Amino acid sequence: MTATALAEEAWTDDDLLIVDDPRTYVTFVLAEQTLAVDVSMVREILDMQTITRLPNAPGDLLGMIDIRGENVALVDLPGRLCLHGSNPEGNGRIIVLEFGTNPRTPIGVIADRVLGVVEIPEGEIGSAPSAMTSWDASVLRGVTRINGRLVQILALDTVFRANVPGAFDFG
Repeated sequence: MTATALAEEAWTDDDLLIVDDPRTYVTFVLAEQTLAVDVSMVREILDMQTITRLPNAPGDLLGMIDIRGENVALVDLPGRLCLHGSNPEGNGRIIVLEFGTNPRTPIGVIADRVLGVVEIPEGEIGSAPSAMTSWDASVLRGVTRINGRLVQILALDTVFRANVPGAFDFG
């Protein structure tokens, strides 16, 4: 008997266990919206710090921050997402994200408030709503609810696809 035949005989569809592995996300508030990003893209979360403005920078580049001697671009995430009313004040945090491969490019974004880290089973993530407008839903990986609150899971690679800043050399 072949290995394939043995496998077919040993396992039936009734025997298969479908595992809905959860993924881990960092949740935060931005302009009164609850958002989430895959934890694998988050390098660290920092308290607010001094932002160095850059001359002649594009409108969505807020400036740069110094993280232990490394210059990191700080991008206006609410501007990228067309969300208005962001107000980080006392609870504001900088979420440092990493993109690309070897070396990964760090980008900082400001969150009004970081809520925490959660595990969400894939089966609990719904698709982004479709609308009869020109709205580009590709910035959302999906939506879910946590404790009755709607959470939008961002597809950061799409959000920053247009122009992820490269490594900055200010030295």
